[in-house]
Amino acid sequence: MKIGFVSDAHGNPLGLARCLAALDKEGAARRYFLGDAVGYLPEANEVLSLLDSCQAICIRGNHEAMLLGELPLPEDRDRVYRLAEARARLLPKWRSWIETWPVRLEIELDGARLLLVHGSPSDPLQGYVYPDGDLSAFRELPCEFLLMGQTHRPFVASAGAVEVVNVGSSGLPRDVGHVASCAIYDTASRGFEILRVEFDAASLVARWGDLIDVATAACLRRPAAGALVGRTIDV
Repeated sequence: MKIGFVSDAHGNPLGLARCLAALDKEGAARRYFLGDAVGYLPEANEVLSLLDSCQAICIRGNHEAMLLGELPLPEDRDRVYRLAEARARLLPKWRSWIETWPVRLEIELDGARLLLVHGSPSDPLQGYVYPDGDLSAFRELPCEFLLMGQTHRPFVASAGAVEVVNVGSSGLPRDVGHVASCAIYDTASRGFEILRVEFDAASLVARWGDLIDVATAACLRRPAAGALVGRTIDV
């Protein structure tokens, strides 16, 4: 069986839809979303509708926590995050759904234990784990796989017997702005693979205009600065 993982859609339904299509093409039977459906980009209702329609099992990210008032939302940062605007636009049914999302989730798939967080095991909402960081603290985790998002930069690395997987961002990639990221897990081989799929970021920037910050628009326009992490999928 194959299981899909996606994260950090951030109000971009096109990037998320492309990732979900890639996971479908690869034969994913189930989908997990690792947080941050909202923030930065303006189409959170559409993102949540997509997650609901594919029956994604979701956990909460720091942007959901800020939107719900569980974490502080600094005014200077919200000029970029646009979460106050997202809160005003969000349909009540989606807010109610987000309120049910846990901040971490432990699952077992064919005998393998997986820990799902948005940030890190020690700080599920606000932690950051990068591929060049110290992963040694994860060696003692009671799981075979650690799954996360948050940094918008995908990677697969080992910490002893624990495989650490950042699935990247489906909505606002920080390595190559127009190439969304997700991951697929094969329960038979117990292997993870990062998948990449292009979306038309330029048309989104033009469509959203002043609804997004200039720094966010620049991120969506960001060109490749090195080798792309993951396998590109045409959908």
